[in-house]
Amino acid sequence: MSTLEYGFWEIVIEKQGRLKLPINLLKSLPETERQHFWITRGFGDNIALWTETAFRKQMNFLNSLDMSVIRNQKYRNNFLCNMSSVECDAQDRFVLPKLLMQRYEIDKEVVLLLDNGKIEIWNAAKYYEKFNMSPTEFNEANEEMHSTHQLNNFENF
Repeated sequence: MSTLEYGFWEIVIEKQGRLKLPINLLKSLPETERQHFWITRGFGDNIALWTETAFRKQMNFLNSLDMSVIRNQKYRNNFLCNMSSVECDAQDRFVLPKLLMQRYEIDKEVVLLLDNGKIEIWNAAKYYEKFNMSPTEFNEANEEMHSTHQLNNFENF
C-alpha cells in the first residue's frame, strides 16, 4: 500500500521519449496502480500522468460539469484532447506521446512531481525557472504562509 502521497524525482528520458518510472515512485503507489496510467495535458506547463483512481476522480468531476456552459465544454474538451492510456513494460517504462512532448518541450531531463495519484512531468529547466526560490525567499514565503494560515484559522472561530 502507498505510504507516500507526494514525491519529487529528477530523471532522464530514454530514446524515443521512453520514460522509466523511478522505483521509489512506483513503491509509493498502491500495487494495483503501478502498471496502467492515463496521460493528459497538465494544468500549467506540464504533462499529467494519472493513476486510475486519480483519473476516475477527475473524470467524475468533469462529468459533473454543466455542459450547456461553453467555458465548461472548452475546459473538458481541452482536458480530453490528446489523452491516452499507457501500460508500463516489464522495466516500468512507457513512451510519452510525441505531440505532448513537443507541446510541453519535454526532451531529455525532466522533473516528476507526485501529488495524490497525479504525476506532473516537467521539462526540468522550465520547472526550475518557474519554481526555484532562494533560501531567503523560501523562508519569507514560509513565514507569510504560516501567518496567513493562522490568521484565517483564527477568523473561523
